[in-house]
Amino acid sequence: MMSKMSMRGVAASVATLLSLGQAYAADLAAPKVMPVEAKAPDPLIGFSFGSRYQTDYNFRGISQSNRQGSYQTFFEAQYFGNFAYTGFATYQTRLPTRPDMEFDLVAGIRPTFDKFAFDFGVIYYFYPNEQRLFNADGITPFTTANTDFIEYAGKVLYTATDALTVGANVFFAPNYLGTHTNGTYVSGTIAYTLPATLFPFLPDAYAGGFSLSGEGGHYFLGAAKSSATGVFGSTAPGRFPVFDLPSYAYGNVGLSYTYKNIVLDVRYHDTNLNRRQCAALTGDFRQLTNGGFSKWCGDAVIGSITFQTSTASPGIYAEPGGLLNLFR
Repeated sequence: MMSKMSMRGVAASVATLLSLGQAYAADLAAPKVMPVEAKAPDPLIGFSFGSRYQTDYNFRGISQSNRQGSYQTFFEAQYFGNFAYTGFATYQTRLPTRPDMEFDLVAGIRPTFDKFAFDFGVIYYFYPNEQRLFNADGITPFTTANTDFIEYAGKVLYTATDALTVGANVFFAPNYLGTHTNGTYVSGTIAYTLPATLFPFLPDAYAGGFSLSGEGGHYFLGAAKSSATGVFGSTAPGRFPVFDLPSYAYGNVGLSYTYKNIVLDVRYHDTNLNRRQCAALTGDFRQLTNGGFSKWCGDAVIGSITFQTSTASPGIYAEPGGLLNLFR
């Protein structure tokens, strides 16, 4: 039974806002091409990290924090000019199995070809100290005991112009949430930087940080199996009950504002899941008393504030004695 969604990539995650934020952190007054003698070599190792607060942790259209606020952190080490990377992210969750948090480990490579930027990686979703829930009889399990899983990701981003980027993503989990079935999520993304001339009432230093972005995708889920009696249906002990997980469409659209190391975002999320399908997919425990419904998958407007920085785009930490000096 579905006790939570994850992949955030970071995913889900982290990626779009980080890329937008780094673009705006550059000093606009700097020359576009530095003289050879003045240009510093690309570092072998770089770092990026930050934290975020969201009014609801929404992962691919489904709330992971019971429609409540979520504190999050992320850290990434980049090697050989950002060709390879490793990192982790933490998310405050309120899920049926009551884990302490969601803890994601990530690793991958990011080759680039002209205007195309690729990302091939692997994500391990870990939910420490999960607690299995049981039905009223105290014997029949209501949730699975362990929903940790691995997901493989492939992404491509095309920079059409200085203001417009489009992308495509594929995520594949061979054992989705520990249910012995595949989960495949495919999506397309688009982001457009609004021209500063749309905001003549703002000083030049603040007018260029607005962008519109969106995502549309589909989650393909198979028939889940569990050896636990009562999970995904009733059967005799030792057999494997089968439960067809509902595949669904998901989309979001939002407005972001980036200033140096801060990103503000307001975004609308929605799926085509009804409340009964949502209950079956998520394992929302309130379905036991409300007739089998869940509100975790409905439309939602979510705000977030993100602090981020990196050795490549330090933003406010580019001052003497700031972040860059720590890694020299």
